[in-house]
Amino acid sequence: MSEVSAEAQQSEQIDETRIIQYLQDNPEVLMKYPDIFSALAIPHQTGAATSLVERQLKLLREENLSLKSKIDELVGIARENEELNQRFHRLALELMSTDQLHDVLAMVQDQVQTFFYTDFVCFRFLPGISVDSNILEGLYLDADSGIVDSAKPWIEARKPVCGRQDEKIYRELFGPDLHIGSSAMIPLYHTKDLGLLCLGSTSADRFGLSMGTIFLQQLGELVSNRLKNLLQVA
Repeated sequence: MSEVSAEAQQSEQIDETRIIQYLQDNPEVLMKYPDIFSALAIPHQTGAATSLVERQLKLLREENLSLKSKIDELVGIARENEELNQRFHRLALELMSTDQLHDVLAMVQDQVQTFFYTDFVCFRFLPGISVDSNILEGLYLDADSGIVDSAKPWIEARKPVCGRQDEKIYRELFGPDLHIGSSAMIPLYHTKDLGLLCLGSTSADRFGLSMGTIFLQQLGELVSNRLKNLLQVA
């Protein structure tokens, strides 16, 4: 490209910038000359052309559709959160209505499976937790398998852990015959560490690493608070 051509192109770009800035600062100019405004056409890659008004209307329609989609998504999230709040309230009332440990465990498993649309729910308690009966038989973390070492950091962190875990961990928590695609491990604790409330799904996308955990954490606190007087900690 010659030096003259380069200078001409630079000058043209400066002129375009000035024109754009002027129109932005004085949007009423085009309205003063409706014949020019309506005659303006914007070429398309297909070779067709459309008036500026039509092009602006098309862009507005696209923006409106995008905004509507975002609003619909936010409304859907709000409805889900409201539904969860109502279910939490019902669960809290039901938990307060029983003093029997086996009723509490069964109620939580049944309700949580419905609340979070998950496939499997189970309790896993630390070996030092006990009760006067054999209700917790089969619900302990196996001290000889190494699963306690994996679970303790989750419980001590006091935050739910979501995502995909090792198959060995899933076998110890859920049993050998279940396929778990993703999970949420909810710590159970009060003044002492109690164990885990484990949620498992066959879907790898159900409990992702980036999902919000506020409801899961509140669930853990609610259940822990109800269990604190029904369990004995060594």
